[in-house]
Amino acid sequence: MITAALQDIFAGKVTNRLIATGLVTGLVFQVMEHGAWGIWFFLGNISVPIVLLYLLFQMRALGAGDIKLFSMTGGILTIGELCRCMVYTFLAAGLAAFFVLTFDRDRRRKLFGAMCYLAGIFRTRTIIPYRVTKESGKGHFAFAVFILFGVYAALYCPVVW
Repeated sequence: MITAALQDIFAGKVTNRLIATGLVTGLVFQVMEHGAWGIWFFLGNISVPIVLLYLLFQMRALGAGDIKLFSMTGGILTIGELCRCMVYTFLAAGLAAFFVLTFDRDRRRKLFGAMCYLAGIFRTRTIIPYRVTKESGKGHFAFAVFILFGVYAALYCPVVW
C-alpha cells in the first residue's frame, strides 16, 4: 500500500503490475488461511468494491485504478476490515477535499458546477461523466494515499461495528 501511495503521488497512477502482485498475494493469503474456501472469500472480497463503487466510477468521481486498489486491499483484508477501510478512506478524502475547497478562490464556481451536474442527473435520470473544464485547473488527487490511511485505520482503530 505504501508503494501504491508513492506511485500515485509521483506518477499520478498505480501500475497494474503492483495491483496484480497484491491480488496474487491476497489469493495466496486467503488460501493459506481458509484452504480451498479461501478462493471464495477472495473472490467475494475483491468483488465488493467493484459493486459498491461502480456508480462513482460511472460519474468519473473515482477512477478504475482506485477501485482496483480497493479490490486488491479486499483480497487481503476481511470483509469487515474492507468496509471499515472504505468508510475511513472516504471520510479522510472528503475532509481533505473540504479543506482544499475551503482555500480555493474559485470555489463558488466549482460548487455551482457540481450542483448543476447533480441537478442534471436527477432531471434526466441518467448518469453522465462529470466533465471538468480545463480552466478549472483540476489537480491530481492522490486517492491511494487515503486508501493507505483507510487500511491502517481499519486495522488499528479500536472501533467495533
